[in-house]
Amino acid sequence: MSSYTSFFRNLFGLKDQPSGAREPRQVVVTSSSQPEVLQKVMREENLSHGETVMANLSPVRLEKNRGKMVLYFCPMKSMEVLNTLAAGDGGGIPGQVTVEGLSIPRELKEGLYTLRNVTVTSNGTMQVRATDQTEWKAAYSDLYSW
Repeated sequence: MSSYTSFFRNLFGLKDQPSGAREPRQVVVTSSSQPEVLQKVMREENLSHGETVMANLSPVRLEKNRGKMVLYFCPMKSMEVLNTLAAGDGGGIPGQVTVEGLSIPRELKEGLYTLRNVTVTSNGTMQVRATDQTEWKAAYSDLYSW
């Protein structure tokens, strides 16, 4: 491919795909992911420190940043607890969050999703972990339908 053609492909977003570019994209949280929203919803579900549940989180927002998708809890309205895997000790839920093993297929875009079949634990930090059944389902919000 000529440098002239390559220039225009890059200019219009048609970048050459390196080998492995179709691999799933890692999902991360940042300091602006608003973990306080997850903490609030966990308290509403009467979860406590040390508890581990299998749950659906809805909706969460994904935004692309530096080749990764950042997970935001700000639009989250509900946590559907599917199963309690470990009882809590009655203590408070921590304020920080980490994610582990979350990734999305490259073809998924930024937007609102229901994050289904994840484990959520509160022990030192709130931890959202992928399972072999985790999936991202597009969520639609009344806030964005006009």
